Amino acid sequence: MSFVSKLNKKLKKMFDGQVAAYEDSGCLVLSGELLRWSDIVAAGKLAVEKNPYIGLLNDIECTGERRVSIRKPRVEDSALEWEEVDVLIIGGGITGCAIARELSKCKLSVLLVEKEHDLAMQASGRNNGVVQAGFDLKKGTQRWKYNRLGNPMFERICSELGVDFIRTGQYLCYARRIWEPFMFFSMIYWKWLGLKGVKLVKKDMLHQLEPAINQDIRSALFFPSAGVVNPFELTIAFAENAVQNGVNISFDTMVQEMVVDNGIIKSVKTNRGTIHPKVVVNAAGVFCDDIASMAGDRFYSIHPCKGTTAVLDKRHSNSLVQTIVSTLGIANQKKKHTKGGGVIRTIDGNVLVGPDSIEVINKEDFTTASPNITDLLSVHSRVCPNLDEQQVISYFSGTRAATYEDDFIICKGKYTTNIIHAAGIQSPGLTAAPAISIDVARMVVDLFGGESTVGVNNEFNPKRIAPPRLSGMEDSARSELIESNPDYGIIICRCEEISKGEILNALRRNVRCNTKDGVKRRVRSGMGRCQGGYCAPLILDIIAAEKRIAPHNIRKSGSGSEVLFGNAKTALSKRNNSPDYLRGGKFDNDLEKRLHAKARERFSPKGKDDETDGDEQI
Repeated sequence: MSFVSKLNKKLKKMFDGQVAAYEDSGCLVLSGELLRWSDIVAAGKLAVEKNPYIGLLNDIECTGERRVSIRKPRVEDSALEWEEVDVLIIGGGITGCAIARELSKCKLSVLLVEKEHDLAMQASGRNNGVVQAGFDLKKGTQRWKYNRLGNPMFERICSELGVDFIRTGQYLCYARRIWEPFMFFSMIYWKWLGLKGVKLVKKDMLHQLEPAINQDIRSALFFPSAGVVNPFELTIAFAENAVQNGVNISFDTMVQEMVVDNGIIKSVKTNRGTIHPKVVVNAAGVFCDDIASMAGDRFYSIHPCKGTTAVLDKRHSNSLVQTIVSTLGIANQKKKHTKGGGVIRTIDGNVLVGPDSIEVINKEDFTTASPNITDLLSVHSRVCPNLDEQQVISYFSGTRAATYEDDFIICKGKYTTNIIHAAGIQSPGLTAAPAISIDVARMVVDLFGGESTVGVNNEFNPKRIAPPRLSGMEDSARSELIESNPDYGIIICRCEEISKGEILNALRRNVRCNTKDGVKRRVRSGMGRCQGGYCAPLILDIIAAEKRIAPHNIRKSGSGSEVLFGNAKTALSKRNNSPDYLRGGKFDNDLEKRLHAKARERFSPKGKDDETDGDEQI
């Protein structure tokens, strides 16, 4: 019996004949209709087991859950019309930006397009910033390969880009006595997996090093190669260095369709004009399969997986963890929506708890729900008893770009000759990004005939001058900086000690920044305990003056996120002169209608889900 026949037999038993599998152009395809998205994901995971075909296309329709349309930029112009480039990179996450920097070492014209208004606005800005050791990865997979190659590159990369990085190490804790005999013998496995310096830490030493963890923890394995970095700072640093070396970036630019002729992409249509690239690099995150479909090169499917993380106040960090602590044998590993995650001391001093893992139908589902935060703290308080909901100052969600094969896809196109995929980049994508960029750049150069044909950019400068960070300076250095520029002596964000000079620096750098969240991603303003309650109006004033933007036109993030509605005095004047207002009638003023609609939307009960925008925090 063939693989497809055996699979169809299993699918029929599981889904009563509503789903069928067949082969098409070397790919395994699933078709049919199912009521629940979770069943569609289950069918996809069943189909990849020992799949002998090129890949899996899960085309089962979901009839019981609504799929929300992709967020689109509101910009429509011809800024990129007839733009001709050697390489077009689609996606401004850490993978796309790392590839852009690597390609800037060559004599190639490179354009990176990002549909959002800034970089790192999806998965790259919505993760915990852990540079992973890789102890939970399967040997031989692409995830294992690129994590192993990328991890040791971080000291050099972060030094070149002026980004802080700490190799903290990670503790994998065990509570049950049954695990103890296996821990010593597991050293052979870790060595086989390629992990160096793994140590067994007994109870007394463990509690001396991490005094706040549960006293019932008997021992732990310590993985010294794990570390922490600021994920959106690193993404932006990659991009700034790429631009410094000749790469162009276009924001608010969404790929809409492609013209493919005889297996070659001829043109790429966007909302800002049609681009004519010689090679396309697909680093579009959760939208990689959509881009592959436009290019006539779809051989995989993405099923978005949402993870929520809680952010704790810095003032509690010292009473929690000093490094990264995760567990085996404490949290119920079979618990629904459990990814594992951990309790993480970030590069900036906060503690993060999470993430969890939930299969979602929408690729941009950044909503957060109170039960998720409660569950996260409940699970991880078993290893860190001092965790408390009162310590939480924020939380965020992000979606991982998981394939059903649960692996990265780093390769040239299967059917289209001038596309390269950097797809399925979920955890440990942050760690793997530097190594992925080297291989993708090599593939691009090969398509042009090799390095001898392309040529080397002899003016490439790997160094990026990092912006001053006042909070980390010695008093003497701080005084010297303030003396040279008094703006650094004006503190705008008290929680994070961010000065006016740092905000102005962020607004003036070579990658565009003109939104409140754009400033936040670059300097951490508004990420402290008050979450911008004090500094937000001051930051809006600085942006307005520096960028010459009217305050009511300044956006929080992307299109349609204006922070202010208009001038309050004007609104009140119009209201007070309104006959309807004087009679106590209905409001005629459009502005007031918008204000009341916004208030109802914000404060009305939403039931199970708290529809926040999932702002990235760390």
